[in-house]
Amino acid sequence: MTESLFARPSRRVVRVALPVPIDSLFSYRVPDSETAALGPGQRVLVPFSGRRLTGVVVESFERHSEGRPEHTGLGENSPVQSPSSPSNAPSNAPHDAPSNAPSNAPPSDEIIREEIERILDPTPVLSKEMLSLLTWAAKEVLCPPGVALATALPAGSSPRAIKQLALTPLGEEARRRGVARGVPAQVLELLTKAPTETAGLLRRLPAARDVLEQLLGDGLLHQIDALRGPSARVAREKVARVNPGVDVDACCETDLARAPKQAHLLRALERHGPTVTSQLTERTGAQPAHLRSLVARGLAETFEREAPRNVLGPPVPRDTPLPLTEDQVRVLEPVTQCIRESRSKTFLLHGVTGSGKTEIYLRAVATALEAGRQALVLVPEISLTHQIVARLRGRFGDDLAVLHSGLQPGERLEQWQRLRAGDTAIAVGARSALFAPLSDIGIIVIDEEHDSAYKNEQGFRYHAGRLAEKLSELSRCPVILGSATPALENRYRADRGEIERVVLDRRIGGRPLPAVKIVDLEEERRRTPRGRKLILSKALRLAMQETLAEGAQSILFLNRRGFSTRIFCFDCGFAEHCPNCDVALVYHASQHCLRCHYCEFVKPPPDKCGQCGNTDTALLGTGTERLEEEIRAFLPAARTARLDRDSAQRRGHVRAVLDGLAAGEIDIVVGTQMIAKGHDFPGVRLVGVVAADLGLHMPDFRAAERCFQVLTQVAGRAGRAQAPGRVVLQSFLPDHYAIRPVRQHDYETFYREELGHRAALGYPPFGRISQIIVSGEDLEHTQRAAEILASGAREKLSPVLPDAPSNAPAACEVLGPVPAAFPRLRGRHRQQIVIKGSDRDRVRAVSQHLAQLGRHVDRGIQVSVDVNPMDML
Repeated sequence: MTESLFARPSRRVVRVALPVPIDSLFSYRVPDSETAALGPGQRVLVPFSGRRLTGVVVESFERHSEGRPEHTGLGENSPVQSPSSPSNAPSNAPHDAPSNAPSNAPPSDEIIREEIERILDPTPVLSKEMLSLLTWAAKEVLCPPGVALATALPAGSSPRAIKQLALTPLGEEARRRGVARGVPAQVLELLTKAPTETAGLLRRLPAARDVLEQLLGDGLLHQIDALRGPSARVAREKVARVNPGVDVDACCETDLARAPKQAHLLRALERHGPTVTSQLTERTGAQPAHLRSLVARGLAETFEREAPRNVLGPPVPRDTPLPLTEDQVRVLEPVTQCIRESRSKTFLLHGVTGSGKTEIYLRAVATALEAGRQALVLVPEISLTHQIVARLRGRFGDDLAVLHSGLQPGERLEQWQRLRAGDTAIAVGARSALFAPLSDIGIIVIDEEHDSAYKNEQGFRYHAGRLAEKLSELSRCPVILGSATPALENRYRADRGEIERVVLDRRIGGRPLPAVKIVDLEEERRRTPRGRKLILSKALRLAMQETLAEGAQSILFLNRRGFSTRIFCFDCGFAEHCPNCDVALVYHASQHCLRCHYCEFVKPPPDKCGQCGNTDTALLGTGTERLEEEIRAFLPAARTARLDRDSAQRRGHVRAVLDGLAAGEIDIVVGTQMIAKGHDFPGVRLVGVVAADLGLHMPDFRAAERCFQVLTQVAGRAGRAQAPGRVVLQSFLPDHYAIRPVRQHDYETFYREELGHRAALGYPPFGRISQIIVSGEDLEHTQRAAEILASGAREKLSPVLPDAPSNAPAACEVLGPVPAAFPRLRGRHRQQIVIKGSDRDRVRAVSQHLAQLGRHVDRGIQVSVDVNPMDML
């Protein structure tokens, strides 16, 4: 009695992350009728600034009458707090990750917005662990939490608020009285039936384009929000079956005695059970009319059920695991121990190409499944999912789900829902598969961990490898980072004892690594007759002829798409450039067009120079399309295919080429880095690298590392079966420290030299770096905004830090602004500011300060902050 009299009136409030560029959560009241049904991880529909948005509940609390908030339902495990490592497991998060983050508990005077409109999920779509991971990561990369959480959900899985035009009461009165005439009258009449989207209205009445603004201004029309269902939908199929309780024999002898075809169909449905209606004619010979008659008689019924589409492809034969080598046993033992003990640990699996890393992955997955837990396997690119999926299916059957952006939205949603429902225990895919709704992960595998494709370069700039290590802490499971060419930062962490490095330094069966021959293109050019274009050296041509004669396969690698990199005028030196970007247009012969590879601008090739009018122009540079043409002319009998981003746009092309190569139906594949890593084709004996030093000329401190990695990786595609392989590598810089060690597949030599360069300049892993890109349509305006931001960053550094020794990297410094590597891209001018230094906390603080300043720049200016850039372009 006393308690009820003096209880303080309270109201349940939830804090919601919305997909807007604002670095905060938003508080909404919960209707009394929905209090028990709502918790963290569920999606809700809420009003926001005149719109309706879908957000994710992050936490909840009770708001008492005096305004003091009390958290409910979350306690010390609030997902907005960065979780500590398990007490029995050492932390393996990246060394610059904070162990704890401040709580997002709301201040007592925080504004509580309106009530939520609708709860969209009966149960959470994001687990407590995933909420912790995403909110921690959002703070780390300076991303608004709502943007980060939206990234983790399947695209198109949330309801959409669509703007529609509707009549106002004034407009309805004007229509009824016939005040409007002509096109305005037609618009009012159309909208009488139902509110309509602007695009739909204009399709039906194109002339309305000139009057809509006036009708809105006069108050006859207004815009409203209409809620539409998710754009991604699960495939469904219509099924027929006998109604429960129907005596089929009796009905066929009485009610259907004069309808033999219906009787035949009813008996078939009883025999076959629920049958897809589209298959009835094929399986029973019946027609749709017969089924309709059975349904009308109450003897059969139809219903819909989910019918997930097949994204795995044709069946894969089951494999028989071969005995492990001694090296594999040694590497696998500590991993399986961690799985069985539910212990978090990061393993850097450094294995040469062909050393059996994939078998380590499969055995680790098997151990997790035997323990009743789940497995998450990531690859850097969609083209690599085909091979790893085939290996997983061969070992575990089709009980797995695939997640990557190459799937249609509905297909991706189906796979996501299978995982969420617990229908399968294995998730495999590209970087976004990291957010798969798995409830009890036992092993995480990151294959080709060095690959920059694991970094998301837009919006939520997460790195899947770094988040995987944090997820392993939350899930109490090990993570394997596998590569033949580990990322320099991860190898350095292993040397410092922060993660454990395990090594496979020999190929399976003692097979040798391929022999590498480096061809000096400068010397080759001197021996080439004047006027003849040098694409394939004499050594590479001879090797291709010999390989083809032996019935073996070749891969030719050139990391440049198109036929020619530019059209150049010999008279005035003019080259065709993109009008939106400061890059040359690339000629594509198959489409007979010039294309920009950044903004996709397309134009027909000119008949004469666009500057001086001279017809003496030439195609300079070579791309994969031109290389394919050269090979077809040189070896016309060879079965040749091309695999690059252009050809991969054709649905099914990537799988067709890879399957053809595996089946021995293709002799030569020309491709970009899509073919350089992860693939295992026993028939490939020759790898030719057409321009080995192409990547060295990029203005990026990781250029040498990427060059060495891709050359070593593509070289490793050769000689993976019994016959030895060979590599012919063409370069103008044969003695460069990123190219020379490739001859001996010598990672250690490259690692030591590159580490020395990084230490001298204070680049990662010896310091931290942030890149800020300021872009705008007006050059002067963009430069002024960049200068203001740079000044703000330098003020943040005050008071000046003590002077460091002259030969030591600065603790923190602001570089720029200067024009970015691509000063103009997609019609926008770009200025770059770099924050760099050995004091990681100070670099991060300045970066965060710039991110906050960037939200208050003038209209039309965009500021992006990347606190750990993988690509400085």
